[in-house]
Amino acid sequence: MVGLMTMLKRFLKLFPILLITSLALAKINFEQVAFDASSLNKFEELSKTCQEAPQSSFWCSNLEAKLTLIPTKGNDYIFNEKGELLALFTKVQKGQDLRGNYNTNNAQNLVPAKQPLAAGAILIDGEYIEPQNVQGSWERLGDTEFKGVFQFELNDVKVIKTIVLSNISHTLKVAITAEGSEATAENQSVLQYVLPGLAQGNGVNIKVGQGSTFSVNAGTTPIDNPSYIALQTSDSKGNAFILRPTTQDLKAHPLQSTQVALETALQPSTTMSFDEYAGPNELVRYYQEDYFELPGLFKPNIFGQLSLWVLKILELIHQYIGVWGLSIIALTLLFRIVIWPLIHAQTKSMFGMQAIQPKVQELQKKYKDDREKLTQETMKLYQEHKVNPAGGCLPMLVQMPLFFILWRVFVNFEFNEGFLWVPDLGQADPTYLLPILYVGVMVAQTFLSAKGNKQMLQQQLIMNVVFVFLFVTFPSGVILYYVVSMLVQLLQYWLIQRGQAQPAKA
Repeated sequence: MVGLMTMLKRFLKLFPILLITSLALAKINFEQVAFDASSLNKFEELSKTCQEAPQSSFWCSNLEAKLTLIPTKGNDYIFNEKGELLALFTKVQKGQDLRGNYNTNNAQNLVPAKQPLAAGAILIDGEYIEPQNVQGSWERLGDTEFKGVFQFELNDVKVIKTIVLSNISHTLKVAITAEGSEATAENQSVLQYVLPGLAQGNGVNIKVGQGSTFSVNAGTTPIDNPSYIALQTSDSKGNAFILRPTTQDLKAHPLQSTQVALETALQPSTTMSFDEYAGPNELVRYYQEDYFELPGLFKPNIFGQLSLWVLKILELIHQYIGVWGLSIIALTLLFRIVIWPLIHAQTKSMFGMQAIQPKVQELQKKYKDDREKLTQETMKLYQEHKVNPAGGCLPMLVQMPLFFILWRVFVNFEFNEGFLWVPDLGQADPTYLLPILYVGVMVAQTFLSAKGNKQMLQQQLIMNVVFVFLFVTFPSGVILYYVVSMLVQLLQYWLIQRGQAQPAKA
């Protein structure tokens, strides 16, 4: 009872933190809202820095500008009226509400604030010209997209920048048209779209793909006909910015150690368009948004390779079923069938050990002063009852990587579809019914697995109550997978326990 009270006290201390965490992941609204730089955390510190060193950051010229915030499932974007990206807060969990926690130095902000240029700045011959006669606006294209159109002049060059932003993708669709004079072409100038770097990385690699090859940190020479140019914190983790041309005659240009651009020759009439990815350097996102096949961009480990197979199986199932929720259930059932023998062996071993625990305790009392004799008699007891104390370890070690792979797939995949009462499988359940259902299944499983062990039962029940606050932060697709998986395991526990001798009271 003392142990139970101690756990209750710890839980009560954690309760406010868990509650705040669950509320922070309430469903966000995909909308365009006005944003004031004074809403940034540590705005006073930023303002003071700009007074002392006005050229230290692009934010210094945007502290009083009209800004636009567009929060999406995966990222929160802050643009100025020129269509430049001042901040991009990528989310650890889809649907996370980060508003009220914006800080230019936040670990989730991918745009380096201590740069003279914002992401998406347009240069002519490497020089940033302050845009004049600026006009910019956003309009909703549908349930999942916004379109921004920005017009301005760079000396005698008229520029129109168009950005299409999606709620279900980390990719911006960018198109730029520039109208200049005949003298512009004679000067052999180039128009450049610049990314000033990638924040929150210990080191940033610049990769350029060309055909079936790629190069890493290969200098500052422009590269013709690139398949992409990217800024990455790692080959297989962290975050990334990727520019992928969708029109010809573009060049990839690493300008500095952390600054890259796509560029084209400036003609009397010039166009350039490309995809701009910003977010996690992660296999599932790359696969779903068609970046995975780019040469050298991502190097999956063995778990990544297995995740790719899981993705393809999930998509194959969806081709026949047509509903993502049912596809998740079908994949989960298929997985449980594969590991059924492993769980069967593990569960039989667990119940067998529980059944002989009273006899083990008797031996411990009888031979408490003779460790060698205790070991011999205990092993003899295991042999008589055909119980292996390590029998449950190997099945668990085998299935844990598989559980991890499935979890990574479901947590990163964009379903963009609801199921039953859940409006979106990619976000947390706003009704909390799925997490509560999961805890209910876990409690039932605990009663079966801990039958006759009151201490274990008490501990498991307290842990399950805590888990309900953690699971409300998970995407609904992940919780659906866990609920179905645990229901199958509960059935398996019940079937096995029917044939097991019940443990005697010690």
